[in-house]
Amino acid sequence: MRHPGNAIRSAAALALIMAVSGCASKSSKAKTPAEVLLNERMAQVLLRDGRAAEAEKAFRDCLKEDPKNAEVHDGLGLSLLMQGRFKEALGPLDKAVSLAPENGSYHNNRGVARMELGQYKEAQADFDAAERSQNPDDRLSATINLGRLRQRQGDYAAAQEEFTNALARDPKSFLAMLGRGIAKESAGDLQGAAEDYLAAIKLDNTNAEANLRLGMCLLSLQKADLGRRYLQRAVDLDPTGDTGAKARLMLEKSTS
Repeated sequence: MRHPGNAIRSAAALALIMAVSGCASKSSKAKTPAEVLLNERMAQVLLRDGRAAEAEKAFRDCLKEDPKNAEVHDGLGLSLLMQGRFKEALGPLDKAVSLAPENGSYHNNRGVARMELGQYKEAQADFDAAERSQNPDDRLSATINLGRLRQRQGDYAAAQEEFTNALARDPKSFLAMLGRGIAKESAGDLQGAAEDYLAAIKLDNTNAEANLRLGMCLLSLQKADLGRRYLQRAVDLDPTGDTGAKARLMLEKSTS
């Protein structure tokens, strides 16, 4: 999936949610074009805020008023992707691509769904299409997604190459740096992985996963004190989530 800055457009005012009743209005009265547009924007706000189930309902209701809007079909597909409903996401993502086949972001999103379903050949076709986009953000996301695809296929050298290509396009891409670290770790290059994880944390020091991965690498490199510092940081960043729980378990094991 494209990275957050690309997958969902920059913020509309949160007051938008307060100002409208949303796409889920039960009124049978046909909405004006302005009301339809406002409701579609509200659905995008819900999606951006991570309220995937609410966004799904909003997009479905929006499609009743605007069934040929590729962006709304894509938004519905994204809301389903966020919920892990990859097979269901394919339908609306197929529709988005069919309505706007030149849009690289739609290909990226469908490629992610296909990759999660193990349809690697089809996923690569989508990512290749996205790499031909005129939008540089779409091309960057496609390269990162190709790196993730190679990682899934167990070709860690090719994954590193794709992530390195992405970093050549954007040296400040957190997702590309983290992805390359994971590929290096998978290939057994723990020192190289630790360096990439540290670089990723410098790009985004609030990411719990990067702190967890760096902490675990440092423990394996016999740098226990430093490793525990990053594990504790992961716990602090994600105290009630899965990443924090994994970090807490590693901390307990490292001190027992």
